[in-house]
Amino acid sequence: MPMALMMQIRPVANAKVQPNLARATHAAILKLIQAANPDLAQQIHDEIGVKPLTVSNVLGLKPQANHAMVTTSADYGLRVTLLTPVLEDLAQTWQADQLELLDLDGSAWRVEAILRQDHEHPWVGQHSYSELLAPSMAQDSIARRWTLQFHSPVTFRQRGLNQPMPTPDLVFGSLLDKWNAVAPLTFPEEVKRFASECMATSYFELRSQREPTKNQALQIGAVGTCTYTATSRDRYWCSCIDTLARFAFWSGVGAGTTRGLGRARLVER
Repeated sequence: MPMALMMQIRPVANAKVQPNLARATHAAILKLIQAANPDLAQQIHDEIGVKPLTVSNVLGLKPQANHAMVTTSADYGLRVTLLTPVLEDLAQTWQADQLELLDLDGSAWRVEAILRQDHEHPWVGQHSYSELLAPSMAQDSIARRWTLQFHSPVTFRQRGLNQPMPTPDLVFGSLLDKWNAVAPLTFPEEVKRFASECMATSYFELRSQREPTKNQALQIGAVGTCTYTATSRDRYWCSCIDTLARFAFWSGVGAGTTRGLGRARLVER
């Protein structure tokens, strides 16, 4: 049952911080997991490939040239999604007033509240995998067009290089890999072939955005909206795509979703 929660956080003092704290937020969440289940935290850390969670950068940061100023009077957020039952159960035990201060790259932050219900915040919510599947399988007429909004830079690893263009094969290939890694019912690998051969980008409003990574190297990703259209009316394959498009809200898209990249959602179908 994928879960998306939002931590409302606040620095304990005004500070100058790095313009991107996504690596620090990932380390902080991993530390929370480690406190309850060291073996699980180590498994997540060592796992190669799809990770069973996503962690955002600090939401509300306003980066300048090479830093960002944070103040105790401003509101900030930290979004975390959990994609497996063991992580979801663990996250249910987190209570804001019981958590230690988060150490984000040397600055201390207090967790003031944890939002878990979809009526509390537009980036929060929980659905079972069967609930994600049901609309696609039950409708008389299946969707053939989907618009995804990329709120943080989306990029893909391809042949050892970063590919920032969210083409249908890369987007839905990424979503398929994430779905099959965590969902109880898997989809066939042929979904990737359908996305490559029977889907097209029909409209987009995208711009490139640079994100600092390890050692302050820059990584290029795309933000904005992109509409994908199926040229085939095959009900089964379109149903798979439809489910994956909704799953993007929890799984993120592309590479680096544990360090703030690829935060996405379906905005129209």
